[in-house]
Amino acid sequence: MNRPNQLDPTSEGRLARARFSVAFMSDTKWRKAFRAISESGLGIREMLVKFIDVEEPKRMRFPPSLACPLAYMDTIEFGPTELRSIEWLEVEANVEILLTRLGKFPIEKSDGGSRLVGYGN
Repeated sequence: MNRPNQLDPTSEGRLARARFSVAFMSDTKWRKAFRAISESGLGIREMLVKFIDVEEPKRMRFPPSLACPLAYMDTIEFGPTELRSIEWLEVEANVEILLTRLGKFPIEKSDGGSRLVGYGN
């Protein structure tokens, strides 16, 4: 995946504001969700992620590393990636009850699992 915007950390935010009218997730909420799902014992090892600057969703290893600056996740597949670049992600488990305990998360049911939605119109 070609990620030319990595040199300009504000470009993902500009792109998100241009394409969507509302952001449901913050960097902190993404990190909370990743930690909770990772520590839940559900055994999730993969996620499907739709990035705002890429047409096709990408299969990625779960969980990503959060041992990087707050605004990023570190992935084996693409290296450090801004959390704000996630349009949505799916995992093959129902995580609604798990995440509802932590706060308000935009969760939709997907084929065989849950979709966390980062942006909407």
